[in-house]
Amino acid sequence: MGGLPARRTVHGFTTDPKDAQVMYAAMLQGLLRSGDGGRTWTSLSPELKDLASVAVNPKRPEEIFVSTTEGAIYQSLDGGKSWKKQNKARN
Repeated sequence: MGGLPARRTVHGFTTDPKDAQVMYAAMLQGLLRSGDGGRTWTSLSPELKDLASVAVNPKRPEEIFVSTTEGAIYQSLDGGKSWKKQNKARN
């Protein structure tokens, strides 16, 4: 896929369930988004690093979750414009 950083590992990958042209790649450098099927990519989360995975809510594609290699989970309700760290669940 053109535009992804060369020689970097994609740790998580998903697509928007309502638009397959919209793709997300979780990398150590942050979360990248493509709106054109992977031809070009832009950074969504310059403040978030060391990402391990990414997931999109299938019923609300503007809701995105990422996890870090340290186990933190962040949620965006606006398509990746802003992020909020989620509290750990208590048993």
